[in-house]
Amino acid sequence: MSESKAKVSIIIPAYNVEKYLKAALDSIKAQTDLPDEVILIDDGSTDKTLAVAEEYGFSIPYKVLSIENGGQGNARNLGVSLASSEYVYFFDSDDLLRSDFIGSIKDQIRTNQSPDIILFSGESFNDSEYQGNRWVNYRRGFSGVFFDRAAFLQKARSHNALFCSPCLYVSKKSLWGPHGLEFGHNFLEDDAIFFPVLFACSTFVVLDEVFFLRRNREGSTMTMAYNAKHVNGALDCLDSTISLHDSGNLTAQELKLVRNRIGSFCMAYIVMARRANEKKSYKKIFESVVKARSPIAALKIFAFIIRADESAVVRKAARKIKGFKSSAFG
Repeated sequence: MSESKAKVSIIIPAYNVEKYLKAALDSIKAQTDLPDEVILIDDGSTDKTLAVAEEYGFSIPYKVLSIENGGQGNARNLGVSLASSEYVYFFDSDDLLRSDFIGSIKDQIRTNQSPDIILFSGESFNDSEYQGNRWVNYRRGFSGVFFDRAAFLQKARSHNALFCSPCLYVSKKSLWGPHGLEFGHNFLEDDAIFFPVLFACSTFVVLDEVFFLRRNREGSTMTMAYNAKHVNGALDCLDSTISLHDSGNLTAQELKLVRNRIGSFCMAYIVMARRANEKKSYKKIFESVVKARSPIAALKIFAFIIRADESAVVRKAARKIKGFKSSAFG
């Protein structure tokens, strides 16, 4: 592949991150091989985020656009529509990148003849003011090039490496847009779109190297208490996965993985609705049980409905069942 075609646009949705944005942009500027453009969408911030963004300077094309608050997914969709590179990378405005990220990604694009998606590893770090205990290991655990989706999924699942954050993959822009994939407007939009992204791809590159550093901080969507947006997002996850299940384009192995995911999303939906004190859609729960086609998943879902998962005795017994989790989202 020619040098001219190994181009990457970084898309950054930003909302009330005046304390973190400069460090995030600095980590882009510090790249040994710069991206081809940076597009920052200020999602209706009420602090000085927009001012920080507009005052920042790059030696590469840099676009800043301010819009009314519409959510992270909406901002990313807009960023895609403005991107001019063959590849897009969705970067969060409070996180950091290792300095060799873009150079390594461009090398993989050229070496592997323009793969559809490149997935890599990340690490968590705590902001100095963070008092919580959230900590996620974003290591893929393996590297490789895959021209068979089922083989990639099997390998990734065996390493518990199906992390949904778009900050952990670079993908072709052609996958996205009004006639392709778009992020939803609720929370958990990353989870809802991840499998549709994977099933739109046919060539996969996986790198175990850590390029992305995720900041644990107070007030982020990952650390806040569950609310209605989380519950609606969990429903979006169920809907997108059920749609994939019903597409009729899956192998038996892929169908099994998708059914497992439906069961996990259903349990997460029940827990989120309970903690957010929101009503549950028993129609959607029943549909999920039918689609999952798993007696074990059905029993787990029933246990979640009657709150048996909160019983210490039941939880101790359930831990003996492989894959039992209180939430699919950690």
